[in-house]
Amino acid sequence: MRQFKPLTSLRLFLALWVLCRHWFHVYGPEGAFFNIGFTSTLFDHGYLGVDGFFILSGFILAYNYDPAPGKEIRWQRFIVARIARIYPVYLVCLLAFGLAVIARDLLLHTHNVGTGGYTAVSFLREMLMLSAWRYAGASGWNDVGWSVSAEWFAYVFFPLFLLVAPRLNRTRILLAGGMALAALAVVEATSPDHLSLSGGVARLVPEFLLGVLLCRLREAMPGHEGFAAGGILALCVCVLGVGLGLDVLFVAGAAGLVFFLSYEKDVLTRLFSLRSLVFLGEVSYCIYIVQRIPQYLFEFARGRLAIVATLPGVVQAALLLALTVSIAILLHLAIEKPMRAYINRRIGGKALRAKKLAST
Repeated sequence: MRQFKPLTSLRLFLALWVLCRHWFHVYGPEGAFFNIGFTSTLFDHGYLGVDGFFILSGFILAYNYDPAPGKEIRWQRFIVARIARIYPVYLVCLLAFGLAVIARDLLLHTHNVGTGGYTAVSFLREMLMLSAWRYAGASGWNDVGWSVSAEWFAYVFFPLFLLVAPRLNRTRILLAGGMALAALAVVEATSPDHLSLSGGVARLVPEFLLGVLLCRLREAMPGHEGFAAGGILALCVCVLGVGLGLDVLFVAGAAGLVFFLSYEKDVLTRLFSLRSLVFLGEVSYCIYIVQRIPQYLFEFARGRLAIVATLPGVVQAALLLALTVSIAILLHLAIEKPMRAYINRRIGGKALRAKKLAST
């Protein structure tokens, strides 16, 4: 797969934005996880980082796997590659979280297992990555995993996304993009908290399709080579959407940001191509999916160590960030990368060889 360095780095910022939502947003009476003395609209809208991921995913996958006109997608090879990409770390984090919940029940007598989302049925559903295959609903064991389940939905039905996306006609592509945003506007208007609903594919479908359409738009504009100020303008639209509380406007700006950064000629390209940011962007999936484990470990330590609990909120947040990123890097190097290579080599390679033999 081709790597767009600026887009890889963008994944890091989106993942960190989600962390901001979970750490600094005031959740009713229990308040924020970290009290840093103020709240921010920017923190409150961190859930939109997931929407950015959905758009990015649609774009990157369409760019790398969309077959030429008249050709068929190698769906089996595609699906194996996607399993290799997301499932090993997803499963490890789910199992670790499940063991942690059970251990907490046994040690602290909290009796969470069997209640709410902590049931055997919900655990099995999450193992199969089917928990988000519905419009919307409650979260389960590793609650952030709902978005991975939604992504899995997009992978399984990826050929359908390619089928409905117009090709080689800018007017039709832009019209389809407008329709996707309109559908997302309906989701936002009917949600109790804008696009901050979890557990379903209501956000995934129009946003993943939007990413596919961005790739088709590039294909329909072969003479276009990027726009130096495009990323800045798109980022301004994103900020405006957050400031006005219009999530759909943010999504439109995020789509523009992905489109312009993909040409790697934007004024933001140099910053977003820094080696350290690109590496952490590659780790961003692990940062996102593992975040609850270090968060709950930190919460446990804070409740029992006064030296940690009395630290300023900013210092506590910095410590948890360092812990989260460290665990994520370990997961990336020890599980994500080697397991991805192993699955692609053993299963993907075998499927490809079988197909070649069948055609001879």
